[in-house]
Amino acid sequence: QVQKELSGLKVKVERLNPERVANQSRQKFLEQRLEDMTHSAEQDGRRQSKLQDQLESLRVEEAKLEARQESLNMGLAERKVAFTADQLEEFERVKRATEKITAASGDELRQIEHQVRAVRAERIQAEGDQRDALARKGHLKQRVMELNEAETSAQAALDRGTVLKDDRLRELTQLRSSISNRGDEKDQLQQERQQLITVIQDFTATERQLEKDRELSQVCTSLAEACPGVCGRVVDLCKPSQKRLHVAVNVALTRYLDAVIVDSSDTAKACVRYLKERMLPPMTFLPMTDLRVAGLDPRLQSLVHSQKGLRLALHCIAFDEKFARAFDFMLGDVVVADTMADGRRLAFDEARKLGVTCKVVTLAGEAIAKNGNLSVNSDATQEGATRFDLTEVEATRSRLEVIDKRLFEIHSLEASGGSEMATLEFDLRRVEGKAQEMAMRLQRCQEELKQKRGELSAVEASLNTVQPEAQRLAAEEARLREEQRRVEARVSEAVAGHFANLSRAMGVEDVRKLEREWRREQEAVSSQMSELERRQRNIKAEISMLQQTIEEQATKDPQELIAKFRKEVTELREKEVGLQRDSERLESQVAACEQRLAQGHAAERDCDKELSGLRQQGKDLRQQLMALEKKVSDLGSEQQGLISARSTILRQSHVDGIEVPLLRGGREALQELVEESQPVDAPTQNSPPGEAGPLVIDFALLPEEKRAASKGPAAQMLEDEYRSELERLRLELERLSPNLKALGQLQGVAENVQAASHEADVARKGIEEIEGKFEAVRKARKEKFMECFQKISAAIGPVYSRLTANHGADGGSAYLDLEDTEDPFNGGIKFTAMPPAKRFRDMHLLSGGEKTLAAMALLFAVQDFQRPPFMVLDEVDAALDANNVRALSRYVEQADCQTIVISLKDRFYVRADALVGVWKNKPQETSAILTLDLQKYQESMQ
Repeated sequence: QVQKELSGLKVKVERLNPERVANQSRQKFLEQRLEDMTHSAEQDGRRQSKLQDQLESLRVEEAKLEARQESLNMGLAERKVAFTADQLEEFERVKRATEKITAASGDELRQIEHQVRAVRAERIQAEGDQRDALARKGHLKQRVMELNEAETSAQAALDRGTVLKDDRLRELTQLRSSISNRGDEKDQLQQERQQLITVIQDFTATERQLEKDRELSQVCTSLAEACPGVCGRVVDLCKPSQKRLHVAVNVALTRYLDAVIVDSSDTAKACVRYLKERMLPPMTFLPMTDLRVAGLDPRLQSLVHSQKGLRLALHCIAFDEKFARAFDFMLGDVVVADTMADGRRLAFDEARKLGVTCKVVTLAGEAIAKNGNLSVNSDATQEGATRFDLTEVEATRSRLEVIDKRLFEIHSLEASGGSEMATLEFDLRRVEGKAQEMAMRLQRCQEELKQKRGELSAVEASLNTVQPEAQRLAAEEARLREEQRRVEARVSEAVAGHFANLSRAMGVEDVRKLEREWRREQEAVSSQMSELERRQRNIKAEISMLQQTIEEQATKDPQELIAKFRKEVTELREKEVGLQRDSERLESQVAACEQRLAQGHAAERDCDKELSGLRQQGKDLRQQLMALEKKVSDLGSEQQGLISARSTILRQSHVDGIEVPLLRGGREALQELVEESQPVDAPTQNSPPGEAGPLVIDFALLPEEKRAASKGPAAQMLEDEYRSELERLRLELERLSPNLKALGQLQGVAENVQAASHEADVARKGIEEIEGKFEAVRKARKEKFMECFQKISAAIGPVYSRLTANHGADGGSAYLDLEDTEDPFNGGIKFTAMPPAKRFRDMHLLSGGEKTLAAMALLFAVQDFQRPPFMVLDEVDAALDANNVRALSRYVEQADCQTIVISLKDRFYVRADALVGVWKNKPQETSAILTLDLQKYQESMQ
C-alpha cells in the first residue's frame, strides 16, 4: 500500500514539474517582454518630448513669420507715395518725356535692374537652399541620434536574446543528452534485466533450498553479532573463478559448505553454546588456530601443472588470504579434472607411481576418494542448484529489484522529460523568433543609419557648396545695386528739372526718386513675402507631420499593455509560489512515504527474522513432540507386552487348574480370556482411560510381607524365589511324569481340532474362489493397461519429435519404459525425454521449457489413445521460448479435438479460430467478455 501511495505521489510530482517549467518559462518571457516594452516606452517618451519641443519651436517660428509678414505689409503701406489723379497723370507724362532724354541711361538702368532681379532670385534660391540644407541637416542629425539609440537598444536586445537562446539551447542540449543517456541506460538495464531473468530461469534450485540457505545465513549473521571472531560461512567466503567450476567446487566442499570459519576454538565453543541456548540446529565450526594443515605436496603440484585438464582446487576459487589456512585444510589435497578419464589417470596411475594420495573431482561432479572409491552425489551435481548458485540467485534477485526500481524511475523521468523538452523547444523557438526579429530590426536600423549618414554627408557637402555661392550672389547683388544707384543718380541729375514742379507740389524733395525707392521696396517686400509664405507653408507641413507623429505615438501608448503584462506576471508569480508549495508538500509526502517504506522494509526484515526464529522454535517443538510420541508409543508397546504376558499367565493357570483369586470378572471372564485371542486387559477404542479391564486379581490372601514386596528389589527377590520354586516343581513333575487329566484334555483338543479343520476347509474353498476372481480381474487390468501403454509408448516418440522439431534440426526423442515388465503395477513408468542436439539427462535435470514440452508430449500421446471431446490448456506456454511456442501452437492447431487455450503470448493465440477476453466492467462492478472470430480474417487473407 505504501509503495502504491509512493508511486502515486511520484506521478503527481512528475505531472507538476512540466507545469512549473511552463509557468517559469512564461514568467521569464513576460518579464523580458515587459523590460523591452518599458525601455521602448522610455525611448518613445524621450522621442515624443523632442517632437513636442520641435513642434513648439516651429509654432514660435511660424508666429514670427506671420508678425514679420504683417510688419512688412504695414511698412510698405506707410511708405507708399500718395498721388492724386492729376499728380499721377502729370507724373506719368513727365516720366514719358524724360525717358526720351535718358533713353541710353534708361536702357542701362533697366539692364542693371534686370541683372539685379536675376541675381536676387539666384541669391534667394541659394539662401533658401541653404536654409533647407541647414534644416535637413538638423533633422538628419536628430534622426541619426535616434537611430544610434535604436541601434544600441536593438543590439542590447539582440545580445540578451542571443544569451537567452544560448541558455535555452544549452538546457535543451543537456536535456536531450540526459534523455539519450537515460535511454541508453534503459536499454542496458532492460538487456541486463532480460539476462538476469534468463539466469534465474536456468537455476534449478527450489524455494525450499533458498529458504534453508537464507535461514543458515541469518543464523551465521546472528552468530557474528553475538560472538566476536566469527568470520562467516565457507560458501560465503569463497567464489569459484568460473561458472563451469561450480559443480566441481560444490562437490569438493560438500562437507564444509555450511561450516563456519572462526578464529579460535574458544569462539567455536561460544557459538555452540549460543546454538544450544536457542535450540538451533547444530553447525560445523572451523577454528583456524587449531586446524592441522599438512601443506601442499610439491610432487602433486608439479604433477598437476604438467598436464592439461587438471588444476588444483585451491586455484579454482577466490578467497581472502587471511582464510588461506582454512581453505588449505579443506582443499589442500583436492584436484579438479575436466573429465573422468583425466581423473582416473591421475588417481590410479600417475599419483600412485609417485606415492601421492589426493581426492579428484571432475567438472561433472564425479568424485574419486583417496582410497579409490568412485561416487556421485546427485544433489551436489545438479547444474544451477549448487550452493554457489543459491548465493547468485539471491544476488541476482536483489539486482533485479534494483533494476526494476531504476527502470520505474527512468520511465517517470522520461515522462516528465518529454513534457519539459517540449516546453524548452517551444521556448527556444519563441526566443529564436524574438532574436531573429531583433536582428532584422538591428539590420533595418543599421541600414537606415547608413542611409541617413550618407544623406547627412551629402547635405553637409551641398551646404559647403551653397554657402559660398549665396555669399557670392549677395556680393554680386550689392555691386549691381551700387551700380544701379550711380546710374539712377546720373539719370536723376539729368531729369531733376522736369520733376521739380511736381515735387514742390507734393512737398517732397524728389518725387521720382521717392516713387522709384517705393517701387523697389515693394519688389523687395513682395520677394520677402513670397519667401515668408514658402517658409510658412514648410513650417505648417512640418507641424502637421509632427502632430500626426505625436498622435500616432499617443495611440500606441504601451502603458495599458505593460499594466496587463505586470498583472499577468504577478499572477504567474503567485501561481509559482503555489506550485512551489505543492511541490514541497508532495516532496515532503514522498520523503515521508519513503521513510515509512524503509521502516516497513525494516519491520519486514525484523518480522522475517522473528518468523525464522518462530519456525525454528516450531521445528524444535515438533521434534520434541515426535520424541514424546515415540516414547508414548514405546510405553504402549511395553504395556501391550506386559498385558499379553499377564494374559498368557492367566491362560496357563487356567489350563493347569490353578485357582487365581479375583476381585472382579470371575471364572466366566477367565474362560473368555482362554477362548479369545485378544488379551482381556488390552485397551480398546471404546474403553475409557484408566479402566483396568474385566479381570482384577485379589492379592489379599498373600502374606503381609509378600504384599509389601510389590516393587523394587524386594519384588525382584520374591520373583526370583518363585521362579526357583517353579523350576524345582517342573523338574519334579518331569521326573514323575503324571498326567491325570490327559483323557479329558484329549477329548477337548480333538473337538477343537475337528472344528478348526472344518473351518479351514471352508476358508480354503473361499480363498480359492476369491483367488480365481482376483486373477481374472488382474489379468484383465494388465491387458487393458498394456494396451494403453503400448499405444501411448508408440505415439509419444513422434509427438515429441513434432513438438521439438524446428527449421535447423530434427526433433528430439522420448521413450516410456516399465520398471517391472512382468507385473507393471509393482513398479513405475520411466519417462525419458532427450531434446534435440543434447545429451541424455534425467528428467529432473531438464530446463523448465524442456520439461513443459515433455509433459505436453505425454498429454497429447494420452489424448491420442482416448480422444476427449475437448482439452483445456491453462498457460502451458509460460516457460517456453518463441520457437517452442510456435511448435506447440502448430501442433494444437492440427489436433483433432477442440482445444481451449488460456495464454498471454500472441504467438500462441494468433493461430486460434476465435478469441475470448475477460475484462472488468468498473461502472457495473461485474465481469464481461469480448469475443472475436478470426476465421473470417484468415479466409480473407487466403
